[in-house]
Formats: sequence, C-alpha cells, structure tokens
Amino acid sequence: MTIEEIKTYLFANFKDLTLLENDNDLFFMHKKNEKLPFVTIVTKDNNYDNVSNLNQDGFFRMNFAIDKETFESKFGGLTDKKKLEAYMNLGIDFTQQDIIMPHPTYGSMNWVCVINPSKNTFELIKKHLQTTFAKI
Repeated sequence: MTIEEIKTYLFANFKDLTLLENDNDLFFMHKKNEKLPFVTIVTKDNNYDNVSNLNQDGFFRMNFAIDKETFESKFGGLTDKKKLEAYMNLGIDFTQQDIIMPHPTYGSMNWVCVINPSKNTFELIKKHLQTTFAKI
C-alpha cells in the first residue's frame, strides 16, 4: 500500500476526519477527538522515535489504536509495564515490514504499528480501524 492509497481509503470510509501534516508526517483526526489522532503515518525517524529506521526511501509506519481485548490477545504477555515506551526495549525488531506490532512508544495505550503494510495486511488493518472508529 502507498500512503496515498491509505489516505484515500481513510477519507472514503470514515466521516469527519481531518488531516494535519507536520514535516511530511500525517495525523488523521476525528472531529469528536481533536487531541488524539485516529491514525498517524510517520515518514521518518526523529529524536524521540528512531527505532523503525524510517529514513529510507519509501518507508513509512502506520500507527493506530486497536481494542484492548485484541491488543491483549496479541501482545499481552510481552510486558506488564503500563508506561510510555513499555515495548521499546523488549527485543522487538521495529524495522520489520508488513508486520503488525505493538507501537514502541504508545503500545501501553493499545496502539499498534506496521511499516509499509501490504494490501493483505491492510485488509486486517481495515477491520481494526472500523472497530476503533465505531467507539469514537
């Protein structure tokens, strides 16, 4: 999937989204919650998040929340920490492409991430997005 394909899908399927851009990173916001993004797409490493090695041509990381039960079933045994960056130093290779993993910084808030999702992986992501959006 490309960033443009993801943008097109999000705007075609979820009402009341707005897009904020900051230095080529994208923040899809819902009008009911303009403080916490619905989805983010990060296009490069920065000073506080450089674990995904995004400073490569064509690399991006899509980030989004999933429901707590699903998150726990997939990643619940990895750590019992509930703070920011709880998943950062567990030996997870956050450079893997096309794998849904806990978000390195916001995993404790049930956020996940995937670098360069394929069309097949995006089909799985769609289900998570619909569930999350229904709870907004």
